[in-house]
Amino acid sequence: MDLQEILTNIAVPRPAHRESLDKTAAYIKELLTSWDVPFIVQEFALRPYMQFLIGLTLLILAVILFILILKRKPLLALIVSIVIFPLLFLEFEMFVPIVSGLIKKTGENIIVSFQAPDAVRELIFMAHYDSKTDFWDHIQRAKIYKWIPHAFALGVLLSIWLFFVKKFDALKNKLVTAINLTVAGVLVVYWGLVFLGFGGFVFMSNERDSLGAIDNGTAVVTLLAISKDIRDGKVDIGDSNVTIILTSGEETTLQGANFYVKERWGKKAEPEIPTTLVNLELVAQNGNMVYWKKVGVFLKFYEGDPELIDRLNSTWEEISGKRMDLAGEGYITDDSHRFATVGIPFVTVGNSGLPGMGMGGFHATTDNLERVNYENLQLMITTLEKYIESYNKK
Repeated sequence: MDLQEILTNIAVPRPAHRESLDKTAAYIKELLTSWDVPFIVQEFALRPYMQFLIGLTLLILAVILFILILKRKPLLALIVSIVIFPLLFLEFEMFVPIVSGLIKKTGENIIVSFQAPDAVRELIFMAHYDSKTDFWDHIQRAKIYKWIPHAFALGVLLSIWLFFVKKFDALKNKLVTAINLTVAGVLVVYWGLVFLGFGGFVFMSNERDSLGAIDNGTAVVTLLAISKDIRDGKVDIGDSNVTIILTSGEETTLQGANFYVKERWGKKAEPEIPTTLVNLELVAQNGNMVYWKKVGVFLKFYEGDPELIDRLNSTWEEISGKRMDLAGEGYITDDSHRFATVGIPFVTVGNSGLPGMGMGGFHATTDNLERVNYENLQLMITTLEKYIESYNKK
């Protein structure tokens, strides 16, 4: 099995809105078929322009707010400014497609399943196979997104203030009007920046495409290699069912994982046997194996399971002689979030990227094959296979 060749075939620009994503899915399915690895395909309605449509809506609302401030329409301004929060909450936290459902295509989750005769647990492993190119990388975007609550509050306060401006003659002077319009203009500029963060990929040339080698091609290769090794009898799954999920739509806010969880468990997870998830992100760049402490989108964050972290730590220490590090600031938005919401114990692991760019430089041309550390790739495969077999120890 040539891991480098497999990664080279996967590490191409494959965002949700392009045909290359479908071609990547076809390549993965052909590979699994050639290895005689059992899998199923789970189709769902993928919203490829989700973030673009939400970002554009936010910018339009900000422009409308500016016009209403200009025309001194406080009630309408208040309504427009308040709409922003439920839109973000419903789309990103509740996964209700308010505007993002305007454009859809068929997405595919690829699910590999190995069943033990008398299973007493299920071990799920997951990675997303889509990629993304953004106007800014993760770290740069975070610096802008952190002001979203403040911008929302400022819009609401400005609208309320307009009631007083309209009521009292002393507040109707040109200076107050200029200040109001300046604040409204700042909000238009800010929500414009958010729009670029959400949907700026539509303005990017192909020359700036990310190959998604580390995010998340190497994780996909890791799970493909484990699938083949289990099929070839090189990994003893013992009395554990092993499920490997390769999701689509993670980069458009976890859509594939969300569909998998809803289809399997609905609103509340009630697995027949104890079930856990190990999610892979940013695997096989430089550095030590790391884990993220919490996962979330904007509002609520969930903590990784300490027992899974301890077990992986023990396995990694046995192989490398080191303990895992906490990744960056310990927070991430990834597919494990959807499992966390229904109570499935989870942890997300990868590599630190140090020395090097660390957790920066993704969704950009800097996420390329030169960034791949093939020794770490093999170590991650070995670690997860030993992790599976660790459950066989009495």
